[in-house]
Amino acid sequence: MQIQSVVLYSLDGRINEIPFDLGRVNILTGPSGRGKSALLSVVDYCLGASRFEIPAGVISNSVSWFALKLDFGAERLFVARRSVPVGRTASNEFFVRPNPDHETPPLSDLKPNARRDDLVEKVGSLLGVGVTLLPRADGTAERQKLTFRSGLIYSFQKQNEIANPDLYFHRQSELAQTIRETLPYYLGAISPAIIEKQAELRSKRKRLREVERTLERNMSIAANRDTELVAIVAESTRLGLIGASEVPAKSSASQTLERVSSALQTTLFADSQLTDGQDLDLLKQINTELLNKTRERSDLKKEIDALERFETDQNVVDSALNEQRRRLTALHLLADDHDSKQCPVCESSLESITPAVTDMKHSLETLMVELAMVNSDKNDVREQLSKRRAAVTNLTSEIASLRRDVQRLKDEEDSIKSLLEQKHEVARLSGMIDMFRRLISVDDDETRVTLELEKASLVADIEELESETNLSDVRAKTATFLGGIGQQITRWAREQHLEYANGFLTFDLRGPRLVSETADETIPFSRFGSGRNWVWYHLLGHLALHEWFASNKRPVPNFLILDQPSQVYFPSANGETEDNDWMEVRKIYEWLFDVVKKLDGQMQIIVTDHAKFENDPRFTDHLKHNWWEGGSLVPQDWLDHNPQS
Repeated sequence: MQIQSVVLYSLDGRINEIPFDLGRVNILTGPSGRGKSALLSVVDYCLGASRFEIPAGVISNSVSWFALKLDFGAERLFVARRSVPVGRTASNEFFVRPNPDHETPPLSDLKPNARRDDLVEKVGSLLGVGVTLLPRADGTAERQKLTFRSGLIYSFQKQNEIANPDLYFHRQSELAQTIRETLPYYLGAISPAIIEKQAELRSKRKRLREVERTLERNMSIAANRDTELVAIVAESTRLGLIGASEVPAKSSASQTLERVSSALQTTLFADSQLTDGQDLDLLKQINTELLNKTRERSDLKKEIDALERFETDQNVVDSALNEQRRRLTALHLLADDHDSKQCPVCESSLESITPAVTDMKHSLETLMVELAMVNSDKNDVREQLSKRRAAVTNLTSEIASLRRDVQRLKDEEDSIKSLLEQKHEVARLSGMIDMFRRLISVDDDETRVTLELEKASLVADIEELESETNLSDVRAKTATFLGGIGQQITRWAREQHLEYANGFLTFDLRGPRLVSETADETIPFSRFGSGRNWVWYHLLGHLALHEWFASNKRPVPNFLILDQPSQVYFPSANGETEDNDWMEVRKIYEWLFDVVKKLDGQMQIIVTDHAKFENDPRFTDHLKHNWWEGGSLVPQDWLDHNPQS
């Protein structure tokens, strides 16, 4: 995978496309503040970085989408990712499509059609990134599907990384463990054949455990067969299936099982005739009827209580009315024209006027009517009471009958339950016999011999696979490959007459770090002195790795972005002083040109730098973008029309 172009879209749809040559060194030079260093962050962001690390301000405020045109040899891909406002982590909106004709779609075409996981899966499949093995503490290995971003680590060297003596790889402080775990895969020390054999090894180990468990179970059955058989006979006797003397003492296991099974089948057939569902349904029906009758009787008793209270009240009223009637009956002794101011007996004058005789006679008549009504009501109450008391008597009789039926059915239900329990016990015994019969059926010499032969074959296969997939062999192969890469680093370092080249330079994966192995000591990269050595060894190590990746067709992106490799030499702005520092910078570029040329199109390098050598034909041939003469990542006219800038 190499980069054809980096594309930026303005907020209003204008496009700034920055093209690069495939399989060559591409130099982008210019003064500070033009966005050179941001180019690396743009590429990383478009390729699925989890964070938005493009500088805040002009770039993030002026760009709506960032995009790449990617070349995979046989295929080309256009990948765009939406920008995000300041303070947001990263967008999960991508636009991804094949791009066989090198087209640059307009902003209106950029409709999100993928998410980060989709992009990572797509690019990984085009690169051919597969599965690796991660060592575990128990000495085994765990299969893990990689993403191409674990190989993208070797394609970036930021300004604060390329001359850093403490960190060798991109984002090493965060990704050191990832590098240790995945570099053996990218080197080719863990081949697809090893991964397949590891899967086969796990399968055979699983089958071996199954065979061993079967053999152990069969041995246990053979050892306990007599005990199991005695238990079955005892259980059959307890259930009354056979008598204690019905099994001859010298019967074989098969004969004993046959005798018990015959009695068992007879019992199971008899038990199958049990039909307890009808009686249980009837019991439920009678219980429901009993409940309804009891409630009905209770309601009648409440009505009777109410009627008896009403009758008592009527009797009280009747007594009062009769007493009043007796008093008023004496009015017949008085004349109708009696003077109300005189006493009717002694004819003396009265202080208060008494009611007229006619009025009192009228009251007596009204009272007689009321007494007749009360007597009528009392007769109705007595009639209703009689009916309800008769109904209660009938219900009480019915309830008693229902209770007798319930008790009878419960007694029958208990009997049925007892029979069902025996049926379940017999069924359980049947299961014991079937299990025992199956177990002893596999416990024969032929089966045992077959399992032993399979076990021996599995053990031999596992030993062979373990030797072929031994993780120590993988570590040895990794060390060998890193040694070969170290030889190239050492050869290049001696050609450039660098310090520490008198030892053997190689990678220590435990760091991971570069080290110089001498006869006296191992010197880690952090102890390499001078900025010149830091820059050179960063370049040598990364190019040696990429040469290995390309030569062995490993699934690693075939590009390397270098930001400010000349920074430690502090050249002047116009770049025309031919002092020793400038000569050193020119040597770096000459070396990059030579290495990439030998790789014959398999490697692309993009360098963003201040350096510029106008009188060097080879440098100008690789000078793709000269921003000293104008130009920047975000064009000036975008800023003039952007109120946020």
